[in-house]
This record gives sequence, structure tokens and C-alpha cells, in this order.
Amino acid sequence: MLAEHLDALKALQVREPQTHETTGTLLGAGISGAFHEWVEGDKARRDDTFGIRTQRTLRVGDRLWQENANGEIRELQGIIARRQVTEDFIDSGEFAKHPEDVQFVDHETLYDGRDVYVLLVSAPNGEPYRVALDTKTWLVDQEGFVDGDSMQTATYSDYKVVDGLLIPYTEVDSDGTHAFDITSHVTTVTVDQPIAASIFALLPASTVSNTTPVIVPYEEHGGLMFAKVTIDGKPHTFLIDSAAQADVFDVSLAATLGLHPEGTVEIRGTGRTTSPGVIEAPPITLGGVTFPMHVATVLKLPQFEQTSVDGILGYPFFAAAELRFDPTQQNITIGQPGSLPIDGTKIAVDTDRELPEIIAQVQGAPTRVIVDTGNQKELLVFKSFIEAHPGLVSLALLGPTLNRGIGGSVDTVGTIVYVLQLGPYRLFNRYADVVLSTTGAFADRNDGGNVGYGSLRNFVMTFDLAEHALYLQKAQGFDDGHDRRVPQL
Repeated sequence: MLAEHLDALKALQVREPQTHETTGTLLGAGISGAFHEWVEGDKARRDDTFGIRTQRTLRVGDRLWQENANGEIRELQGIIARRQVTEDFIDSGEFAKHPEDVQFVDHETLYDGRDVYVLLVSAPNGEPYRVALDTKTWLVDQEGFVDGDSMQTATYSDYKVVDGLLIPYTEVDSDGTHAFDITSHVTTVTVDQPIAASIFALLPASTVSNTTPVIVPYEEHGGLMFAKVTIDGKPHTFLIDSAAQADVFDVSLAATLGLHPEGTVEIRGTGRTTSPGVIEAPPITLGGVTFPMHVATVLKLPQFEQTSVDGILGYPFFAAAELRFDPTQQNITIGQPGSLPIDGTKIAVDTDRELPEIIAQVQGAPTRVIVDTGNQKELLVFKSFIEAHPGLVSLALLGPTLNRGIGGSVDTVGTIVYVLQLGPYRLFNRYADVVLSTTGAFADRNDGGNVGYGSLRNFVMTFDLAEHALYLQKAQGFDDGHDRRVPQL
């Protein structure tokens, strides 16, 4: 099969040009847009403009950056960077020269009827990918990788060779829910023409307005943190949620501000739900500090204990500043990224998916976890961890429970995790919910669990996501839980 793929490329006289530039259209989720891509040797840039949202990806050599719709720029060093390694391995045809990195999976039929052989490609230092080779043309019909609770696929068709460059003129990106598929069509291709050096220049990131640190209070209600923010001169209450990948406006707040959402957005919360769309959002001010906000998701938020909530401060809020949360004083110190004095032990953070993901240990087993200030629980353990470590966490200690959140509720099993380790700190006898669902944010197959505010409130937490860092220092009321009386196996 691999030899057939190489022979097909040779027959088409495919070559790697010095430069190429591609433009095209985007369509899906009720919105249309355009893309523009430039490639010159080991430099590449792609801009996707989709309604009011623009995302840019830039690569120079081995370094990769992504700018999101709010202007935050992060260097990709984790899971997405590893995916890019595998994509390069596949797109260059190198995978076909290394059978030791390829496994045969199955003979399948794609949803559009094409007959394919499915291979599992594991590039050195990359993430595993499923690759579907067409049984007639031997070209790549589809690439796929695990993202969250599903397989994310890119399906290619209408291949053409332009001056030696092999390019699919149609691509459909999907997470399996076809109502949210994004289809791109190539309209122009230019090969071996000069590209201005400025195209590959990195833009400055959007950050908070203050030049010196500012301390502001926050409130706790129902085991969660809330901030009093100002929008257009009026106060509003927002949940502080480090695991929300976007800032969110409740539908009533968007209506009050006269903001009309465009398109539709699929939300992965406790379950999957649909958002009315996104809005061009006004800036948010907290303690006199202005946070850059260009785009926010509109969503009907659920009821929260003891307070009404107008929105959620998610990843864009965390990425625009260095933020220190002191649960004893119940205040936030806001500074420019990298500006606050170091306080505590540094833990490396993977921000590639616009989530703070770290390596923790659950019952002594290392696993990726999401750091989630928007979850009042002490710990959630995902099905992927249970399957990878059978018998390590008991499912018979506390019985069935129910976990509620955005997207509804999900059945869980209560248990005790006797040791949770975050960096050098060990927390004992954690009350945990084991999530056995196969959909939603808590069915994430890239992570083993979710550390909630119930555990995080033991620490002064400093999020410096621009520097890929989380600092933990014992809070004044630190309790490692060692003396808790809990059920034993």
C-alpha cells in the first residue's frame, strides 16, 4: 500500500516547489469566509477569516504560533505541535518510506462512498493519525486524530497538480457532527513566485491595559469564583473558568447590549449543545484594567448557586494577562504576562488547545489533566484514564452521582482518589467523580481528568499562560486532606 502511494505521486510528477500561495473559500455552521495560505521552504502562514473571527497560524522552522480571534498569540509546544509533526510526515509522503511507523487498521468506506484502506501513522515525536488511502488512486482521502471526545477528520477530494504541487481543491473538516462541518474550496494557486518577508513576521499579542500590577477582589459562591466586571460602564457578574475555551456572554446580556450573534457554534460542556453563535464583543474592564475582547460566544447559561451570572471569563481572559488568585484574601493580582514576581513552584502548561493542561499523578499514575477553576469538584476522572489503568481507581466506593453543567448533566460514579499529585504537592483523599460518558468535555480522550476548584483552592495560583506556566504556592488555609476520614477499599 505504501509503495502504491509513492508510485502514484511519482506518476503525477509531484514535486516540492520553492514557494506556493493558495486562496479559497470557507463555508459551514451558517457562516462563510475565506482562507489565504503562503509557504516558502520551512516557513508557512495561514489566515482563516470566518465571519467576524480571524485565526492565523504561523510557522518558522520548527517553531509554530497561533493567533486566535481575540488577538492572543501562543507558541504551540504541546499536542497541536506534535500533530503538526505528523501532518508534515504524511503530507510530504515520508510516512510511505517508513513502514515501521505505520500499522494497517481496516478496509472501510468513507461517508461519501469512497473505498479506502485505513492506516495508523505514528510519526517520531508526533501524535498518532489515522490515514485513509484511496484503493483506486492511492492518494490520501482522509486524515484524522483524536480531539476531545471525538475523531477530528479532514477529508480531501478533487485533487489537482499545479506546476508540480499536488493539492486537494476541496477539504471537509468534521468532528463527526456534520451540521458543524467546515468545507474549504481552493480558488487560486500560485507556484514559485516571490513572497514578501513581512508575510512571515509575528504580530504583537493583545494584552491587558495596565503597566503595573492591580489587585481586585473576587467573590465565591457555591464553590466557584466570580468577578464583578464592567461592560459599557455597567457592572456584570462573570464566572472565572480556566477550562472555558472562549469568553461567553449569556443570551440575555447580549440582547441587552444589542449584540446579534452570527452563525452557530458547537459547545462541548457536560454534554454537547449548540450556541446561537458569536458576537463582536465590547472590551471588559476589571478593577480598572481593560481586557481585550474581540469575539465572544453567546450561550444560555444555567442557573448558578447563590448568584446570577451574566457571562464567563475563559481562556482569552487568562491568556491576556498574568493572573494570581489568592483564595485566602479572595483577590486577583493582574499583571502583564511574565511581570509578576515568582510565587510558588512552576508547573509546565500545555496551552495548545486553549486549555491549561498539565501532567499530574492520580494514584501514582502520570496523566494529563485540565486545570479547571470553573468546576467546583475536587477531581473528575475520565473514562480514558479508567481504561488505561484498570483497577487503579475503585468504582464501588460512593455510588452513582450526577454532574451538572453547560450542556446538561452526566451520570458519574463517586469514589476516593487517595493521592493526587500536582507538581511537588500531594493532596490526599480527594472526593472524585468518575465520568463514564463518551461525549462532552468530560469525555476528553486527550486527558485523564479534570482538577477542580475544590482542590485548587488549597493554593495561591498564578496563571502565566503566555509563558506556558502555572505556579502553585500553599495558601494560608492549605489542607492536604491527609487526616480526612474517607471510605477505604
